[in-house]
Amino acid sequence: MKPHIDGKDATRVAAEAAKRGPIRVHAAQTQDVASPGAPPPPAPLAVHTDGRKAPPRLRKLSPHNDQCVAPTSHFESHRARLREVFGNTLSDEFVEVLLGKLMEALRPNPLDKLEEPTLNGALALITSIQPRSEMEALIAVQIVATGLSGLRFLRQSQHHMSEDFIEVYGGYAIKLLKLQTELLQALDRHRRGHHQTVEVHHVHLYPGSQGVIGVVNSSHSEGEAQKS
Repeated sequence: MKPHIDGKDATRVAAEAAKRGPIRVHAAQTQDVASPGAPPPPAPLAVHTDGRKAPPRLRKLSPHNDQCVAPTSHFESHRARLREVFGNTLSDEFVEVLLGKLMEALRPNPLDKLEEPTLNGALALITSIQPRSEMEALIAVQIVATGLSGLRFLRQSQHHMSEDFIEVYGGYAIKLLKLQTELLQALDRHRRGHHQTVEVHHVHLYPGSQGVIGVVNSSHSEGEAQKS
């Protein structure tokens, strides 16, 4: 019997998805930054000696919702850094939409939790891909979403270490991690365009030597060598 989703479940999933949308990052309020027991606000984004910039971070007010605030009082510079990470876009709305899609992938169920370090780790991964356009930023979000989702299924496959769990969740993990590799290759092809690299190897044959041009079957060659 083929697995399927009935109409009631499909309607519920669609209704839950409709409640979530773009993530609007708000400026940190004084009470948010200096709340009792909260860690001190992070220092401004640093630039390393090799020219790399630290990835932008976001503060999550709760692991149970999608509300995010900038971790610094320099709100406009933080928004500019987010635009730079998401393909050097000029649109704050584009950043908000991709943040919403990233959040949906990392916290697919409204009852799930998304911790702040996981979100910031995903942003660091996107930063490492260095998208150069909005299209590359979209592919980067897909790469991160499939990779982290694959790791989640891989963990669930070992939850009970039984054959059913390993086969079902492990199978989904393999598919997602394979898809991540294919997305990385698609990004590489997109960046290269229609250009192809051809390697030319020069072989010099000196008097008295022999050479073969073409595909050589190693097993057949070994058999001929044994006969001789």
